[in-house]
Amino acid sequence: METVLVTGAYGFLGRYVVREMQENGYRVIAFGRNAEKLAQLKGENIELFQGDFCNPEDITQACAAADYVIHCGALLKGWGRREDFIRTNVEGTRNVLRACEENHIKRLIYTSSPSVQPLKNDLHLTEKDYNENNHLNYYIESKILAEKLVRGQDKVPYAIIRPRGLCGIGDKNMLPVLIRANETIGIPLFQKGSVMADLCCIENVALSLRLCLEREEALAQVYHITNDEPRSVPALAEEMFAALGTKPKYLHLPFSLAYGVAGLLEGVYKLFGIWDKAPALTRYNVCTLGRSQVFDITKAKTELGYVPKVSLSEMIRAYAEAYQRGEA
Repeated sequence: METVLVTGAYGFLGRYVVREMQENGYRVIAFGRNAEKLAQLKGENIELFQGDFCNPEDITQACAAADYVIHCGALLKGWGRREDFIRTNVEGTRNVLRACEENHIKRLIYTSSPSVQPLKNDLHLTEKDYNENNHLNYYIESKILAEKLVRGQDKVPYAIIRPRGLCGIGDKNMLPVLIRANETIGIPLFQKGSVMADLCCIENVALSLRLCLEREEALAQVYHITNDEPRSVPALAEEMFAALGTKPKYLHLPFSLAYGVAGLLEGVYKLFGIWDKAPALTRYNVCTLGRSQVFDITKAKTELGYVPKVSLSEMIRAYAEAYQRGEA
């Protein structure tokens, strides 16, 4: 039985990756800092390793018993100090690479970000459209730098995914934000509701990581991962809130005004050193809701044999049921 170490194992994505690998015949080393959260993952063929990949000794020791590493641990939030993102997402990834090299890991699978031109509408984005100059926020900048580390070395075999719009049960960054917005000011709506959203159910992201580990074709390759079901923002909102037993309400906004206000708020927060909470509106949020960006996953389909196993409608129904039980 081969062993896979999963960083960020109790995070939103990590939990699904641990389950995906366990259910498909792998022994899993669940790696993370919080012992209490790690304990929730306890199960057959799952070893718990409390550690921090920002500490080289921890990740090197953990990798000693692994054949593969799936690195999905990261500082994942839309606001914060740049040095914190660099320390965790860039220097932490450097530590993971070194640990993989020292322990002769067969393949590292890195979870990156599909960074593109934030102000551009594009309905056919391929892996070549990656924008290394996208500094819309510190998270994106740090993921770009970390991916460059992985791609810029030849000591550790690797594959990379760039998943777009992760959502599902356990999500703290997308669906809950829409619900809170609907309960207050309304869901921001740009371009008269014509903006297309391209999302990916969390189970499908976990599947793609396993395929990257198993397929020889994936070696040294990068893949966009989505559900391949682009929809308009209102169409998604109508289905989601119908499942929740209510109706969506919208706040129609001009993109340029919202983007300008968000930039002003960010500037004020930076000036006064407010890092513990994000501005009510950020440029990242405005670009996410205000620009149509659809990602071509032909490469993942062809080389990985990737076929999404959970549809957006299935995810929405499951999320709504969990939310109503207080378990989302």
